[in-house]
Amino acid sequence: MKVINRGDKLFWARIVPCCGIYEVHDLHVRTVGKDYYVGVDKHDKHTYLLGFNTLDDVVFEDRKQALSKVHAAEKNKIEVDSDTYYEEY
Repeated sequence: MKVINRGDKLFWARIVPCCGIYEVHDLHVRTVGKDYYVGVDKHDKHTYLLGFNTLDDVVFEDRKQALSKVHAAEKNKIEVDSDTYYEEY
C-alpha cells in the first residue's frame, strides 16, 4: 500500500454512469486517518472522503492514468435519458 501524506496531490476519476458523470478531479490531501483520507478539489474546494482501497482503482498519482480510466468508461457509457415522464391522473 502506498503512503499518502498531507499535502499530496492526487487525481480522482469520478465515474457515475447512471447520471452521465465522467470527470477527473484534482485533489490535495487535507487529512489522513487510519483507513481514510480527505481530498480537497483544487477548483471548487469541495471535500471528498475516500478510503485507501480506492488507490490505483479510481484515485491515481498521475493525471494521465485517471484520464485514461475516464475515457475507457466513457466509451462504454449507457445513454441516460434526462427527460422524466409523469402520468397525469
